[in-house]
Amino acid sequence: MEVEFLKERGREFFEEAEELLKKKRYNLSAFNLEQAIQLWIKYLIAKEIGDWPKTHYFSELIPQLTKAYQEEKILKFYHKNELFFDNLEEAYFVSRYFPKKFTENGVSLLLKKSKEFLKLLQKISKENFL
Repeated sequence: MEVEFLKERGREFFEEAEELLKKKRYNLSAFNLEQAIQLWIKYLIAKEIGDWPKTHYFSELIPQLTKAYQEEKILKFYHKNELFFDNLEEAYFVSRYFPKKFTENGVSLLLKKSKEFLKLLQKISKENFL
């Protein structure tokens, strides 16, 4: 199964998130960050097991990624940063369906934590995402 497109789309969403943050489009930036992280997780799972989960909930994706790579550091990062993942997940819904607005500081923190998570994933998977 060809899954490289998931990795490339993740990169596109991530780059767009950074551009949208610069343009002060915070809700869309947060949404794009969520999409990037979600797609990269699905890409890594698919590379290991041949298919990706059809969910967008990090509480389901992270344990599957941990199992696929047999790497508890992933689950530990998730538990230590559960609020970060909850905020990303919230961006998936809120940016489209609710009047809540993300702030520059909030999205900047999401971006910073996303980069930390990516470093961990890159180290474990030997993949380069950016």
